[in-house]
Amino acid sequence: MRVGYAGGERGAREAARRGAAVVVVDALRASATIAVLVALGVRVMPVATVSEALATEADYRAGERGGEKVPGFDFGNSPVEILEAGVGAGSTVALTTTNGTRVIRAASGAPDIFAGCFVNASAMAEALRSRSGEVIVVGCGWRGHRAAEDERAAGSIIARLVEAGAIPDVRAQKVMRGYRERPLRTLYGTSAARRLLSLGYDRDLDVCFAEDSFPVVPVLVDGAFVALRKGAKMSSGALPHNARSGRRISS
Repeated sequence: MRVGYAGGERGAREAARRGAAVVVVDALRASATIAVLVALGVRVMPVATVSEALATEADYRAGERGGEKVPGFDFGNSPVEILEAGVGAGSTVALTTTNGTRVIRAASGAPDIFAGCFVNASAMAEALRSRSGEVIVVGCGWRGHRAAEDERAAGSIIARLVEAGAIPDVRAQKVMRGYRERPLRTLYGTSAARRLLSLGYDRDLDVCFAEDSFPVVPVLVDGAFVALRKGAKMSSGALPHNARSGRRISS
């Protein structure tokens, strides 16, 4: 298997055109929120805009713009808020975020679309390790700009795939080195982390930076993220359009 790295909506579109499977990485916080919801047994319908979320038939609406909860929605894009609310298994959540859900939309047409980050890095690599063809891990970034936390989280998945025998491209090697060489605690100083801290989401940072805390593989099926079942076959065609919080990471 070959594994590559790309950034943002443009990278997601190019990966889909190439016929690669896409892992969308929005470490703060869409990918973590999706992983938490899927781990709870919830279907997650990612949509690009607030108006789409309002028009989507769902039990709950979750989302943010600029990090802040969308007025009138049930939840923000907050894994801690969702965990504390006890969203029930079998329910459906429409999710829209500043960056992550737009990149998911841009990957439309890829044979498989996954949501990955620190919280499910090992589970994601384990699910993909026997796949043939190409996997592109896409870091969402922030409004068209690179984001260190997304590159580092992408590197965490790529490093595990390489350990399992995947062949990385040049960009994948670069983000993998960044993950291996820089302590995760430095991510608390990124602009995205500081933004969330200023909004009172410090506990979300602890959840989002906790590696392998939610070992689930969210895959997009018929417009909604659900858990990939062990032994389940991945699509060969285009798909339709215990949290470790409260403790800083010392590694």
